[in-house]
Amino acid sequence: MERYTSGKFSKRRMRNLLVLVLVIIFLTLGTGLSEALAIYNFSAQERKIYVLCVAEADESWVNKNDMRDAAITFLSALGLKGEVIETADEWDALVREAPEGVIVINCHGEVVPIPTSYGTDYQSFYRDLASLIKDKGWIFIQIPGFGFFFVGNSKTVGSKYKVADSGVGVFLSALGLSYHQEGVPDLVNPWCDQEAIITDLAKNVSRAVGLRLPEMVKASRALAIATDQLPEHVKVLWYWYKVPEDKKIWQGYPYLAIVCIKVGKGMLVWGGLGGLSGSDYGTMAAVITAYILNPDLATRAGGLPLLRKRQLFIYSLVAVGAVFVAYLVVLVYRRSAPPIESA
Repeated sequence: MERYTSGKFSKRRMRNLLVLVLVIIFLTLGTGLSEALAIYNFSAQERKIYVLCVAEADESWVNKNDMRDAAITFLSALGLKGEVIETADEWDALVREAPEGVIVINCHGEVVPIPTSYGTDYQSFYRDLASLIKDKGWIFIQIPGFGFFFVGNSKTVGSKYKVADSGVGVFLSALGLSYHQEGVPDLVNPWCDQEAIITDLAKNVSRAVGLRLPEMVKASRALAIATDQLPEHVKVLWYWYKVPEDKKIWQGYPYLAIVCIKVGKGMLVWGGLGGLSGSDYGTMAAVITAYILNPDLATRAGGLPLLRKRQLFIYSLVAVGAVFVAYLVVLVYRRSAPPIESA
């Protein structure tokens, strides 16, 4: 009769080792995922995010499809869900429904799609959009170029119809940022055409989500704002780029790019940028959205890399490979352990 005492002990020891390896792997992966969710704090998305990219409207200073794809991809990488508005009718339905607190990322650059039901009456549309921001808490993110300079709908005004400063003035003035209105002093000025430098806030937020934003950008239509003359319901919350004051100011006020303006219950994010790709703009819009949803991103000393699908797949392969290697070690050890004969 043979006893495998040493073998049994080795098997028990190897079994314990295997369990320990499995526990470490699952704890590591689980901790990484939970930390990511804690960092980004997006496990329960509070606001619905719409990415505006309709077929009936043209674009200006951006490739709308590239911006849409990048925005959706980066939102997904952050654990956020964005819904694409693909037609003017879908956009019309959202504006008419007027839900509370949605985020809208405009991928058309200087063009804003006008819902079909407004016909050619862009003034009424701009006033209603301003009301949705003020009263319904909408957050409208407008990154490239001179926002609201065109409207677009091939069914009504054409895919790209210039409303120029007067049209922009209708929208901004309806928000409480008077611009280009006869007999009313301007509170903002978008004619910048300078380069702007990144702020510490933008660096911190981008670092927290594993991204590096440009140190300097072309701030062609950055906004100078008379901050000490704004109505009570309007307030500048933050900005990510600033034109050096020795380069250009307007009536003593600096030009700000990617500036977030609180208006009533909602916000307008005005980019005023030029010279970047649609993918760059889409990624920026997604990061801005993330920061709006979780301002704590700005306080992190350093961030973890984004857990994209590819990375999760690689981590899973590593975990499976580690288990397989441990199993092979057990098999080899079992076969190599010599039996001990009983006395």
